[in-house]
Amino acid sequence: MNLDLTAYITLICTSGVLNLYLCFYVFIKRHHYSNIAHLFILHTGFTAIYCMGAAFSLLSVNLEEMKFWTVVQYVGMPFSPPAGLLFVMQYVGIKVRKKHIFALFIIPFISLIMVATNNWHHLHYRVFEIDPVLGAPYIHQEIGPWYTIHGMFIFSSMFVAFLLAVYRWKETAKAYRLQLIALMVGQLVPIVTAFVYLMGFTPQGIDPVPMVLWVSSFLYLWSINSSRMFTVMPVAKDAIFNSINDGVIVLDEAYRLIEFNLASKNMFP
Repeated sequence: MNLDLTAYITLICTSGVLNLYLCFYVFIKRHHYSNIAHLFILHTGFTAIYCMGAAFSLLSVNLEEMKFWTVVQYVGMPFSPPAGLLFVMQYVGIKVRKKHIFALFIIPFISLIMVATNNWHHLHYRVFEIDPVLGAPYIHQEIGPWYTIHGMFIFSSMFVAFLLAVYRWKETAKAYRLQLIALMVGQLVPIVTAFVYLMGFTPQGIDPVPMVLWVSSFLYLWSINSSRMFTVMPVAKDAIFNSINDGVIVLDEAYRLIEFNLASKNMFP
């Protein structure tokens, strides 16, 4: 195994371990957090599976092993972005319903089936073989029509999650904007990496996205520990809060101002 391949696997394993740690950490403390924790558990759990499959794929020595671990990747990879979108939706105050979960998981489930049965129809990958120049575990692939649909859905999920975080920026107290920054960067890192990969500027035959997911995981871990991402949520200036005639201000345990309504703003210009 060459040094470059060892470095790739190390980065992917780092991403996987951090996501697995976040998944179990939040799961253990889920009763102390709000309902948003369950969506975060799904997001990090799916991401950990994706990273695990990617790492073992780079340890493969033949095409059958590479195909098997690619299927394992798709147990996690197509589900992680929509789970992240659901997490951000609830974080910014959009109520997540069962129909949202069902709708967002339809395409990921189809993608998993398509990859698992690709040998029969080649709709996801037209060509999936060992790179003739680099050899195993590097992959030469040509995408099929379903891959295009799958890719557009994945990009859209992450981009919408990014836009939702940006949209809530002004309505979030300054003390908790670092949480939003963590969310925005967490969505932006894989988007940019995947775009660079599609442009052909990354190592040939390897998916670079799981190599950089440790950045998002580190930001989430930092945000949970430093600004209590799950125990203190940004308070939005919704219609009900601002319709109260009495002045209302909200402080946290450190007596930092989190939010205030319009009546309070008029009293204390």
